Amino acid sequence: MASSLLGVVPLLAAILASPCPTGPVDWSRDGRWIAWTGVESTAAPALSEGWLLSPRGSGPAVAAAREVHRVWATRFPSLESVLIEESEHPLSSPRWSPDGRTMVYGRFVASDPESRDVQSGRFEVVVRSGLDRERVVVIDPDLRLDAGERAALPGLRPEPSPDGKRIAVPRPGAAGGLWLARLDDSGAATTTIENAVAPAWSPDGRRLAYFNVVRFGPTAATSIALQVTPPGDRVVRFPGVPGALTADFLAWAQDGRSLLAITGPARGSLRNAQLNLVRIGLDGALVDRPSNLESSPPINAARALRGPGGLVPNEKPVSLRAELTMDANQEEGVCLVETDGREQVFRWGNLLNQNTFKRFHPLDPLMRLDAPALAPDGRVAAFRVDDGTGAGLLALVDLETEALSLIAPDEATRRRWLDRLAACALARILEWAPDGEAAPARPTVLPVMTELNGPEPRRFALGRLARFATSLLGGPDAEGADGLDEFRLFFAYLNQDYETAARRLDAVEAAADDPRSRLRWLGLRAQILLERGRVENARGIVDYLARQTRATTLSIEQSADGFAIAGEVPPDTAWVDRLRKTAEDAALHKATAGAVDGDDGTGTVDGFGGLDGWDQDRMPNVPFAPPPGVDGGIAPIAPDQFNPPVLQPPPGAAIPQARYAPFPPPPLRPEAVPRP
Repeated sequence: MASSLLGVVPLLAAILASPCPTGPVDWSRDGRWIAWTGVESTAAPALSEGWLLSPRGSGPAVAAAREVHRVWATRFPSLESVLIEESEHPLSSPRWSPDGRTMVYGRFVASDPESRDVQSGRFEVVVRSGLDRERVVVIDPDLRLDAGERAALPGLRPEPSPDGKRIAVPRPGAAGGLWLARLDDSGAATTTIENAVAPAWSPDGRRLAYFNVVRFGPTAATSIALQVTPPGDRVVRFPGVPGALTADFLAWAQDGRSLLAITGPARGSLRNAQLNLVRIGLDGALVDRPSNLESSPPINAARALRGPGGLVPNEKPVSLRAELTMDANQEEGVCLVETDGREQVFRWGNLLNQNTFKRFHPLDPLMRLDAPALAPDGRVAAFRVDDGTGAGLLALVDLETEALSLIAPDEATRRRWLDRLAACALARILEWAPDGEAAPARPTVLPVMTELNGPEPRRFALGRLARFATSLLGGPDAEGADGLDEFRLFFAYLNQDYETAARRLDAVEAAADDPRSRLRWLGLRAQILLERGRVENARGIVDYLARQTRATTLSIEQSADGFAIAGEVPPDTAWVDRLRKTAEDAALHKATAGAVDGDDGTGTVDGFGGLDGWDQDRMPNVPFAPPPGVDGGIAPIAPDQFNPPVLQPPPGAAIPQARYAPFPPPPLRPEAVPRP
């Protein structure tokens, strides 16, 4: 395999694609159930067939055979999941009713499902009070959506009123806005509110707050205004709020007389950019002092000490965005902070006194997070991992211990998690390849762990991803004909569990039918032996591989001088030379360290282990003893002339000179004291 960084580009593009909105997650009021949507899609990015042998793979992407949308309800803390609905039609994310007994979500039913681009159909709201009890309310009988608009449907979620009589439904498609409909049998017509996003019902259900967002063009400014519908469904514009509102968060305060929103004021070249949580009264005035959620340093902070000549006034401001979720008491919150050029981070803290408890990323920064949802008690946060399906994968994290749980209620979701974790680890491996060697030639994509540039935390990061995947694979002793042997081998190796990796390699190697692939798996076996310290066994395999891959193909060719025998060395054998050099370096390291085969060379060496048969120097190793005399008329110096009396050996005794420590002196013999 002639690896190169060309394989990194499409891989990183698949993992770090442009952000795709994911489906929001909803906790029930008692914190015992989580409602969410999952999508199994052939259009989602996935590793190719043969990814373990080459970053670019050798076949079509490993993906689902169809596109399926599912609504799940997961019990907490047992994490048992119940399938609410499985449909080939796109589904929105679900929402619990305030009493926790009813689930509401949207569904688009196409009348021409065979069409690949624009489809016509009806949009309906499903009110489900049991697995076999549902009520359907048609919102729009004639709706047209293209492929991208249908894929974005999981990112939308209807908002039922607290009394359960009305519902605000985000309208799919480019037009946007809200549908305001009734769930009872009154037959009232559906009202459309243009340019409305982020609907929020007041605790008494009489008012609906939302943002009115008007975009003047792809590059022009966006106007965001807060609006509220008083009783009677009459839309009234709210008074202006100082600072620029963001449309990422809107909620009613517990008193029902004020609203919580996020403001992001504009900044100058030498001013911080801040995101503040503000409380806005019904009169439009700020009720409390703003609470800072996140701040970004000035654009020209690094140039401030250079004087005015170092400033760049026209430099593009750094984008700062935050998604906020609060507990039931609105005291603690988790803020997902996203800044251009920086890693995403969870900020968990107290919203009242602005005390930050911790900042962390629960997975790997290459995996993009979205849609955090804090449990009512504020101890556990649910969040999404963007996998390109439009819904995302679901995970839970304990905020105190940072213990992570990956939710995989079915086989399709489990494989999707493994695919994304492997893709992230593979991107890290290629990113951390040694300098000057874009991607060293190896039998497979798995590196010799000492090849990774940088400090030890890089191995820890790969091992951390492997431990997350192991929880989905059933542990190191799990067996089964489920087609996941390559994932088990990959993650066992990254977890540095080489004994388990060798067992997993047996299953992968037995399924290989291509001679070249079998040679690569044999090369990986030699690599595993090297990691286990069995250098001589590995060198035997490498010698065999060298003979097999260096075998030339002979042919008889006719030239101007007559017939001649020509030979051609098979291509794609650089990995054998690389493996041979690695084995030689390992053998040299062990020989230098004095280790035996099976020892990694880091153990304690017995300093006297090599004295048997040694031509020992008869001169004692005593501090400050002068060297023996030399020729030139100078008499030799007696070996014991400068010895302290306590170290004088008995007559005829020879003290060898040890390599690592002085030989222990003989015991002293007591002498008789003469009588006076």
